[in-house]
Amino acid sequence: MDMIPKELYPELPVVHITAIEKNKVVTLGFYECPVYITTARGGTYVFTANLKMESEEADAELYWILAGVGLFMQPE
Repeated sequence: MDMIPKELYPELPVVHITAIEKNKVVTLGFYECPVYITTARGGTYVFTANLKMESEEADAELYWILAGVGLFMQPE
């Protein structure tokens, strides 16, 4: 969902991460979000997290891509 207005650094709640075999990954309804160490992005890329979206439409994923959504592991 979109950010709350005037909230500059929203925190992601604790996330449970599990490994899945690559041939069993479901991508429909998920946004492939890049995860970085710092807000500098670029060379600090670590991995891609599949985040569940509210909608399974392809336009919903495009919305987050155009918004430049990413996760950062280091608070700044």
